[in-house]
Amino acid sequence: MSPLYRLPLVLICLLTLAACASSRVLTEWPDTVPEQDLFLQAYQQDLENQARQTDVEYLTWIVRFYEGWEMMATGWNDMTPVVLSDLNARQSEQVASMRDNLGVLIAAEWAKDNEVRIIDTAMLSLWGGVMVAALEPQVRIDAIELITDDVERLLAGELAPARINDDRYASRLPIDLD
Repeated sequence: MSPLYRLPLVLICLLTLAACASSRVLTEWPDTVPEQDLFLQAYQQDLENQARQTDVEYLTWIVRFYEGWEMMATGWNDMTPVVLSDLNARQSEQVASMRDNLGVLIAAEWAKDNEVRIIDTAMLSLWGGVMVAALEPQVRIDAIELITDDVERLLAGELAPARINDDRYASRLPIDLD
């Protein structure tokens, strides 16, 4: 058999293997990611996204958001030690809860198809940078509160995505984003 005839067979095999690996996300949900049902409900509420993306694709992006992957090695879970570092017990508990809620809000939107989602990867990068740049514990708490407010307003259509930029956070928080 010539190499040209083998190419379609190899591609079919690779696609089949990828589909099998991806569908595992439905049955082997990671313990490091909030409950799958939260995200399945979000997926089922967005008919426009369902027309463009399967539930397996959506959930795969959810896991990637939390755990990272080849193209973005740092996931949301990797931010936890940085965000919680040097906080007292009360602050740590407050921030952990806020961070968990914020993660669900962001992940549920970011994991959608690019043509549908409001939150993009540039926003993720910016927000991660803001949280890391906030060196003082109270500034970190203020940063998470501001980001949460912005995410809620984005999702409600009260804040234009174009308004999410470095200047917005540098002007509201004592941080250096350079």
